[in-house]
Amino acid sequence: MTKRLLFLSILFFCALIMNAQDKPNIIFILADDQGYGDLGCYGSEIINTPNIDALAEQGMKFESFYVHNRCSPTRAAFMTGCHAQRVDMGKVIYRRDMSGLNSDEITVAELLKEAGYATGIVGKWHMGEWPQFNPLNHGFDYFYGLMDEGDNGRVIFENFEKVADIDSKNDRFSTKRFQPASIRFIRKYKDQPFFLYYASNIPHTKWIPLKAFEGSSSQGVYGDCVQQLDWVVGELLKELEALGLADKTLVIYASDNGPQLNRDGHGSAGILRDGKWTNFEGGIRVPCVMRWPGRIPAGSKNNEITGIIDLLPTFCELAGINAPTDRVMDGRNILPYMLGQSLEEPIHETFIVPGSTIRHGDWKLFVKDQKPGGGTEEGDTDRVAAKAGSLFNLRDDLGETRDLSADYPEKASSLEEMMEFYMDTFNQNIRPREYVNIE
Repeated sequence: MTKRLLFLSILFFCALIMNAQDKPNIIFILADDQGYGDLGCYGSEIINTPNIDALAEQGMKFESFYVHNRCSPTRAAFMTGCHAQRVDMGKVIYRRDMSGLNSDEITVAELLKEAGYATGIVGKWHMGEWPQFNPLNHGFDYFYGLMDEGDNGRVIFENFEKVADIDSKNDRFSTKRFQPASIRFIRKYKDQPFFLYYASNIPHTKWIPLKAFEGSSSQGVYGDCVQQLDWVVGELLKELEALGLADKTLVIYASDNGPQLNRDGHGSAGILRDGKWTNFEGGIRVPCVMRWPGRIPAGSKNNEITGIIDLLPTFCELAGINAPTDRVMDGRNILPYMLGQSLEEPIHETFIVPGSTIRHGDWKLFVKDQKPGGGTEEGDTDRVAAKAGSLFNLRDDLGETRDLSADYPEKASSLEEMMEFYMDTFNQNIRPREYVNIE
């Protein structure tokens, strides 16, 4: 028996003695390319997001929540509790790519399933398009979403079967299919703990909202799409209320990276610099709100360093099981933050984009040159590069406008040494992605 199977077997027997009523349902909604400044609760005055704002009013708003700067890496970090580079998923898995998330990885879905949860994903997988990478092979009981079908491109699958072609003209984001699928999953498993991962493909380009949302915002079709996603969130919340599950369910809303800025009518990173494809704050710091009535203090905020890597160990804590101990994990249990507890020391004093960027406390250093995301157009003078060695103090300059490396050379040198030390260990503990064998 492999270590992986042994670990999961131990979890299964531990889960048998756990009281299912003590385990909250978990719904994680992940937006696609939504900026830090594109929600009302994060300062937007031109996009109306009453349902997501309600989550913040009734729960906690995280102000320093980090992800990777592109789709597949962030999703891999969520599934494994590790930096994407640690599991060799630091680049986007494109259509017909011959690789994907390794089957030896222990995913958050596998862990929760062994703890007695029904597990479902609706929407965008993006960690391998071949059948062997199907979410059902990574711990999910149910999958309704996008996969590849060879020359026909991406289509909608339910479990292992194709159920529909994407209606790119009338329903670009498949909301009319994904939203009902999520409701069906909740209703089917309402009498046991469930984990629903609603992996939205909104508001990724192309921005084509449903007709019901056309012109509904003051930020063009991009804003219309965000408001369409807010409606989906509202429908999920209504269903929880109707079934009497609201108080028993942890609902989390976040984005997979910052906004794509090299298109007309794009979103906003608010006060943060730049967006998608970059390690500026606008690319890797995203909105995140969490609601768990009676447990997470209503209307609260948290500005400590947290990230998507922390959700796996936190969900394990909620399920009454241990996170994997047979491999290096980067995430930490942030439940104390969620419950509003005061800690003597921060859970994360440092956040690192391996080999590229390091934040330690309020200080941030770029170890590699950083270019604007997606390039710049003529006359676009606001989006400029930062050279390797650029140093910023995020407490005083959240927009990363003033390079302080010349004023604080010792601080820059110290952070560079921290990165070198970190990478020496990191490079010894990289686990490979999996490749398709078509022979």
